[in-house]
Amino acid sequence: MSKSKSESRVLDVFGPNFLIETNGPVGVAGPVTYQMYAVTDKGAKWQQALHGSGLATMEADHTLEIQTGFKNKEGQISYMLMAHNGDLAMTTENGWVRIHGQNIVLDASNEILLQGAKVTLGNADGSSQTMELIANKIELKGKEEVVVRQSNRITRQGGKIILKSAHGNRFSMAGVQAAFIPRFTASRLRPIEFRGGMGRDVI
Repeated sequence: MSKSKSESRVLDVFGPNFLIETNGPVGVAGPVTYQMYAVTDKGAKWQQALHGSGLATMEADHTLEIQTGFKNKEGQISYMLMAHNGDLAMTTENGWVRIHGQNIVLDASNEILLQGAKVTLGNADGSSQTMELIANKIELKGKEEVVVRQSNRITRQGGKIILKSAHGNRFSMAGVQAAFIPRFTASRLRPIEFRGGMGRDVI
């Protein structure tokens, strides 16, 4: 006669602050295949687990720090994060996502989308030296207005600068045509990314 799930559950307890569990009870993501659980005397928790659904989780009550590459040479890859299928989601519920480096490359084979209630390109203090937009076609679309501030001149070299209008309101001066096109692009963020992760109940 086979053992029940509760009979096959194993708890290895290493004092009051650390344990390893296998074949644990069923949770949101299925039964716990294994988990390591640690807690400090002040109640700060660290947990990593593999669930029956295949979901692997790591959870820290406070800061999680990963450091690598101390003995690598310049130019080597010290940290690699790869998703072979599906999306890669980074979410902070009430803070900033900050990426810092000497040089940063965003490389997409299809599309790069920057979206937000306010989008700023360049240093806010005006210290950015140059910005280039390079493409066969560049469109500026403002629902109400397109404004160029604090510029001594706008230089055109060959061809025209064209801003199309959905209402047919165009004006032309020195080869520059200007008006506005409203356009709405729906958010591409998925609700689960803001709901505490896949390993928790969604209320």
